[in-house]
Amino acid sequence: MRDFDHPPEDLTAWLRAGLRRVEAVQWRRWRFTLEEAQAWRASGVMVALTAAQWRTAAVTPGTVDQWRAARIGPGEAVRFHEFGVDLPRAARIKASGGGPESVFPRSQPPQILRGPYQHGDTQTAWRRFHEAGVPGPVMQGYITSQWWDDKALAWARHGISAEHARIWASLALRPAEAAELAEAGRTPEDVIAEWWRAGIPFDEAADWIGAGLTAAEAVEQRAAGVTVEQAAALRALRNPKNE
Repeated sequence: MRDFDHPPEDLTAWLRAGLRRVEAVQWRRWRFTLEEAQAWRASGVMVALTAAQWRTAAVTPGTVDQWRAARIGPGEAVRFHEFGVDLPRAARIKASGGGPESVFPRSQPPQILRGPYQHGDTQTAWRRFHEAGVPGPVMQGYITSQWWDDKALAWARHGISAEHARIWASLALRPAEAAELAEAGRTPEDVIAEWWRAGIPFDEAADWIGAGLTAAEAVEQRAAGVTVEQAAALRALRNPKNE
């Protein structure tokens, strides 16, 4: 498992390798090593977030062309992966006009989806998620990826897929905050892009978002002298249970 607490390589090495500073920062934020970033870029994946999605789907720089040849993008690849669908089957589903949602139709109740999982921890996880009222398609993503601890359940209760939960969590957002954004039609990708374009430091975004501000509003508040510590205090008032 990748050590997300380990500091990234010195930025100088990235600049010497020919990456622009803004590119290097993006790759480092998604915890890629320089060698990994170069491999992804050589495969034609130039955006760090896109590479992070492919990586979540267990796709590598060496196999990404096979997925693209099947006309499957990174977002679909992640969902196929969560459902335990490999590339050959995913390609067949895609060729027939389907997508990840074709694997487990939304009309299927959880008890039908439980069929393949009738042993040990997985059965217990199914029961916990089902009793918590988690929708079947959402539940399936967490169970397939074997992420069923209390943190996973907290995200699932808000109807957030395992795929998106991992990205929201990487922004240090909480389930309720991410759910509020999702209900407004926002995706992790466009939220990241919005705050990146606004120039808000990556480590500050969650506190401003949690305080209920848009990126533009955060820029105005910072210019007026409001600090991220004050935003964090407002965030705590809006969500005292840290949910």
